[in-house]
Amino acid sequence: MKTRRLLSIVLLCAAFPARTGAFGSASKGTAGAQFLKIAPGARPVAMGEAFGAVAEGVYAAHYNPAGLAFVDRVEIGAARDAHFQDIAHNYGAIAVPLLSLQNTRRKRNAFGTAAFSLTSLSISDLERRGTTETDAPQGSFGASDFAYALSYGGSVTESLALGASAKLIRQTIDRTGGTGFALDGGVLWRRKRGSLGAGLRNFGRGVRLGSTTDPLPTVTYAGAAYRPAAGWLAAVELRQPSDDVFLFSLGAEYERVFSKRLRGALRGGFNSANTDADGLGGVSLGGGIAYKRTEFAIAWAPMGELGNTFRYSLRVKF
Repeated sequence: MKTRRLLSIVLLCAAFPARTGAFGSASKGTAGAQFLKIAPGARPVAMGEAFGAVAEGVYAAHYNPAGLAFVDRVEIGAARDAHFQDIAHNYGAIAVPLLSLQNTRRKRNAFGTAAFSLTSLSISDLERRGTTETDAPQGSFGASDFAYALSYGGSVTESLALGASAKLIRQTIDRTGGTGFALDGGVLWRRKRGSLGAGLRNFGRGVRLGSTTDPLPTVTYAGAAYRPAAGWLAAVELRQPSDDVFLFSLGAEYERVFSKRLRGALRGGFNSANTDADGLGGVSLGGGIAYKRTEFAIAWAPMGELGNTFRYSLRVKF
């Protein structure tokens, strides 16, 4: 019960933050729509969210839309987070190279790749309390957040790509709701063994709830990834959120190919955003298994008093 009350406070504080315009520690936790900062996909989470320069597959729509330019098959992705008690976070996306339905000798992604994604966060049965202290709650209410994103990534050269996303954000708490818009933008330079990525996430005016418009959790990021040997991947990402201190992430992956159809992976990472957690604060672990064109991944990341979080995701190529 104590944990659930804490969750209610966290959710409500995220929805109705204090106003400030400064970046850094003075503005920590002051942006609204905090659910936009929850990372989808078990593979990126296991790698400490150091994924802006990796940006592979359909999950690039969230981390760096420029990575969509290198997606040459139709892909779908679905992710679910086992977050603190009854809080449910879900993510789904589909990426479609623009020439997928054309009978042409060109590469399917010759004109780029478009993606549509949906993010949701919800919690129900929050206790309703009035202005007068009572032993029993006066009913219950729920809260939900949604973000609908349309993304595109296209190549400038064989190695350089640009991408962007437009998001419609909808937040509802009890009978109060608000709508906002945001933009993401990214650039990705990728070669066989290394890549560099940078961009901006969640740039916009904010979401208006009641009489207050809360700023969005805008993040500027830059990262690098390198493959030192076959099967190995190392990545780093630096981030400056509008409502937090400077953050960084480190990630590593080892992939083993067992046959033409079967392969597996082990992953680990560190995310300075989670260092407030007790125990192995900031550390994340995970793995995955892929059969033909279907990949399942799982990740574990501790969140201190709020408990451990487990992320599950699926990625399918067609």
